[in-house]
Order: sequence, then structure tokens, then C-alpha cells
Amino acid sequence: MKRNFLLIFLISIILFLLACNLGQPPTSVAVVQPTVAIETPTNAVSEIPTSTSGNNFVIPQGLATGATPSSIPASLDPNAPFWDIHPAYIEIALDGYILQNTFHQPKIFIYPADEFAKVNEGAAEIIARMQELLANQNAPMPENMPFMPLFNAGQVFHSNEQFLTFQNGTGVRFLTQFAQAPYPANNHDLFYTFQGLTSNGAYYVSAILPINAAFLSADGNPETSLPADGVPFDWNNFENVPAHFELVKQKLNATDPNAFTPSLTNLDALIQSMLITGTP
Repeated sequence: MKRNFLLIFLISIILFLLACNLGQPPTSVAVVQPTVAIETPTNAVSEIPTSTSGNNFVIPQGLATGATPSSIPASLDPNAPFWDIHPAYIEIALDGYILQNTFHQPKIFIYPADEFAKVNEGAAEIIARMQELLANQNAPMPENMPFMPLFNAGQVFHSNEQFLTFQNGTGVRFLTQFAQAPYPANNHDLFYTFQGLTSNGAYYVSAILPINAAFLSADGNPETSLPADGVPFDWNNFENVPAHFELVKQKLNATDPNAFTPSLTNLDALIQSMLITGTP
């Protein structure tokens, strides 16, 4: 009798547990859009939904907290300024970037190369120059590096040039500054950029990522104090501007990659992690 009672008791417990489990809702499986993979400050990899198709990269710890992709519509008005004529393209903004209140915002641009070349002669020239640069990597760097997006300003110098390969493409990274008038090198305007092409030539990839060097002034204001080891800018004799930028280039090239904020090491790692396969 005791044995039968024990058996009935055990069966009752099992049925109770099954009933509890059956009463729980099924685990939901979210179907998300293609993603941009990022590495969070805790080194855990999370996924951020995007409107692009298969564009992925990893954000090193401390560089930014996330990414926001956007699909930029085409602007094809022939009467628009040359820098405003472009096909539809992908723009990815880095959220929570380590540097704030800089002139340039941290962004990655993914342009359909053939379409851009067809609608904008300036872009066609830049893409051709990039193709030539990548085909002749042992040649001296050009006086002006290929660069997009198109700016209504001039490239006043470039330094720290290095070819980098990402998951499905190649390009060159460098530090630079653009201006419309004589202006000193400074941390408000200085930025790291990567310019390159996917291996199949379908996409031109550009990254603009602000960067600081300890010897530069906070901005280009004549009244802003210059660090003790900074390079003075002669506001009274603009013929000395080339000499200013030459000294700045030398100091930037001599700076330890990890002494920049953010470090060149982290910025290079982000670029090298990219996988570009999407379309606008």
C-alpha cells in the first residue's frame, strides 16, 4: 500500500511540473534586419540592426558605444555644387565616440563606386586615383591623398600614411586636416581617415574619425594656448604656413601610435574588421 501511494505521489509531481512548463509561453525568436556587429566596452559582441545588407565591423573597447546606420538618398541635381552630387549611399555614425565637440563627426561612408563615378566627375577622378594608388603601393605618396566625401575645402597636409587591408578590401589610412583659409593644425579639426575600395571594386569606403595629438592646440583660435612642445603658427606671415605643416607632419609621424587619442591601434583595428557587402 505504501509503495502504491509513493508511486502515485511521484506521478503527481511529474504531471505538475509538466503542466507548469507547458503553461510557459514559447521562447520568441526575433527576426532582425542585417546587422553591424560592434564590440561593447565590456568586450561582449552585440548586434545593431541596420538598413544595409551585410556591412559589419567591430568597435574596439572604449572607442565608441554603438553605431547608427542611415541610407542617404541620391542627390543628382546638375545645378547643385559638386560636393552635393552623389548617388544613394550608406552612412554609419559612431555613437558615444571618445572625442566630442570636434569639427568632424565620426562616420563611415559606403559609396557605390561605379554609380558615383558616373554622376560626379570629381568622384570619378578620386576613385581612379585610389585604384592607381592601390596598384602601386611602393610608389611615393601623392601630394594630395584621394579623399571622399567631397569637401568644399582643401587638404592642407597628410601624415601617418599606411596601407590597411580589411576583410574584403584594401585602402590607406592617414591623418589630415581640411581648411578654406590659412589655419594651424589643431585637435578640433584633425582627423584620421581611411580611404579604400572593396576587392571587387564595387564600393568606395571612407571613414572620418576625429583624433587628438598632445602637442597640438585644442583649436585653431589664435588666442588658444599652445602646448610647450607645440608648433607655432605665424599669423602675420602666411608664407610660413607650409613650414608649419611640415613640422606638424614630422611630429605626427614620430608620435607613438598609442599616444594619440584615440590610438591609431584601435582605429586601425576597427578598419581592419570591416566586411562591406551591402547596398543602399
